[in-house]
Amino acid sequence: MEDTETSPSGLPAEVMEKIVECLDLASIGNLRLTCQRIRNSCYGPRFKSFFKQQKTTLTSESLRKLHQVASNPQLGPAVRTVAVIAVVHDASELDRMLSTKRRRVHEQQGVFSVTTEPAATQDELDEAQRSRYRLESEREEQQEMRRDESDVQLLADALRNLGTLDLLAVEAAVDQGNANKLVASSAARAWLPIWVRGSEVYRIVMLAIACSGVTINELAIYNSSPRCSIPTWDVYELMPALETTSFIQATQHIKAVALSMSTKVITDTQEIAKAHAGMSEVDRAYYEAGMGANAGLLSNDDPVAVAEENYLGIARLLKHMPNLENLHLHLYNTLKGGAKSYAKVFSYIADDVVLPSLRRLTLRCFYCGELPLLNFLRAHEKIERLELRDIQLLSGSWSPILEFLVTMPSLQHVAFHNLWKPGAGMLSLGPKDPSKSEWKDDGDSSFDCMGGRQVHTRSFSQEEIQKERFQFADGPDGRQLGSIQYHRWITARKAECGPP
Repeated sequence: MEDTETSPSGLPAEVMEKIVECLDLASIGNLRLTCQRIRNSCYGPRFKSFFKQQKTTLTSESLRKLHQVASNPQLGPAVRTVAVIAVVHDASELDRMLSTKRRRVHEQQGVFSVTTEPAATQDELDEAQRSRYRLESEREEQQEMRRDESDVQLLADALRNLGTLDLLAVEAAVDQGNANKLVASSAARAWLPIWVRGSEVYRIVMLAIACSGVTINELAIYNSSPRCSIPTWDVYELMPALETTSFIQATQHIKAVALSMSTKVITDTQEIAKAHAGMSEVDRAYYEAGMGANAGLLSNDDPVAVAEENYLGIARLLKHMPNLENLHLHLYNTLKGGAKSYAKVFSYIADDVVLPSLRRLTLRCFYCGELPLLNFLRAHEKIERLELRDIQLLSGSWSPILEFLVTMPSLQHVAFHNLWKPGAGMLSLGPKDPSKSEWKDDGDSSFDCMGGRQVHTRSFSQEEIQKERFQFADGPDGRQLGSIQYHRWITARKAECGPP
């Protein structure tokens, strides 16, 4: 018989919890196997903390594991965050390795990246073949689950059991067959498959929300995934299926939304294959180097790209979230040429969306006119934090907008990055009167031009807003000069705004 005075099972609950606080999940799991009493005493805050964040790649296995946790009466309530990963299976590097029998090695030497291709061993080729088979098997499972929509049902079941979440995040990642490790979506050689899978997973998640009625505090869709966004057309196309009683009730509770959207994208796989087959030698060289290509990009005057349906969906979606306190919107251009017609996206938002509780607003890579932006700010005077990043003003002037910002009573923090004037040129953000400003150029907030430095990035506290009142010096009147800062600025802007 067990001596409870000397056995761990005889320890007070608070002592057991102190012991558990020092253990990792595997050790806690082993401890729980000792006896029923210890097993029960391990269901404390430390053990539950390991289940706070869950993720699923939407395979049947990962959805089954999520459902197990969600349906557990002890662990389900501990889950506060669920990340749904849109996995793209990219076998291009494995195919290259199996074809050439050479592996690719990347090394960073200072600011330069050096690539070599030593011969692969037979073991490495065998492993590549096994990885290639796994990627193909998982891709086939992905397609089968899409056909019968079992992915929607399984995810909805898990969300229904969870009931409430602090955050539901939709992210993108790439599986290149490297020991089951996922890499950033920007690592994929081809960008179109990321958009195709991203659109599929957006549909899966939003339908699962509608079916489950889960209560969500924050919804983030591809906001942290580089080179992946949901086309605005796809948002509009799905809205009739979403506008159910359970979806409308669920979205009433959302307090924060971060959404990365894009211009129209071709998602027909046959059209994509045709575009790749017709790539020019220059485009193919860029593609082979992993630097992207124009293959598959629609022109900015293509009738499909500028159809009115591209502009309506975002406002229609946001109207179902009237209690938003934090709104973060990002527009990624996937068109050849600019996406000026997509200024209508924000115009519809400004006309149709009113968010009385809005306290924080971030807009990235948007085209808009002075009047829609000014009207939206006027309708949301309680905003406390504002970030405008790479905003192209197509009409009017920045002056009325800046003047109004000074009058907003609750505004505590403002960040500006790349504010473009109508026509051409960027607003220079350097202080008009340096004696009234404590701002110092850190080197990364500007770059050299003929005639001076172009200041493209600045932030302001509430005190600085009232002191400087957004009075900026005239910018340089000459072209940009080559520099590390300018190169970084160009690279960062392309990565954030597109095209891919």
